[in-house]
Amino acid sequence: MTTPHQHEDASAQLDYTRAPAPPGSQLDWASTVTAPTEFVPYSYTEAEVARVTGRRRLSLASVVCGLVGLALGVIGVFGLPIALGAITLALIARSTENRARTLWLSGLLSGLVGVLLAAGWIVYISQIVLPLL
Repeated sequence: MTTPHQHEDASAQLDYTRAPAPPGSQLDWASTVTAPTEFVPYSYTEAEVARVTGRRRLSLASVVCGLVGLALGVIGVFGLPIALGAITLALIARSTENRARTLWLSGLLSGLVGVLLAAGWIVYISQIVLPLL
């Protein structure tokens, strides 16, 4: 059984090797041809680099607000507005900043934990502290 594209003619097979150039001679022009330009890697301009790195601003603001809201949520309900801001920034960054997924996700999670801590403080104050007064 033969493969569908196998040539029966042995002369149809191409030989891609060539004899080495004799010592002291020059190479022929065909051996000095470089690769086509489509194989050259793309180099980014300064504007493209600034545009891509500038897209992480909302995600970074979300992380900062989430951590501040989390820290303030540990000591009281004061971190609730900042944690809500972190959640809002993370949700906006989710749709606009595709490459900063880790940043906006950590901002979202820390904001959610900050909101849960503030909710825990509200429950604690309303159920335990207020009845004592």
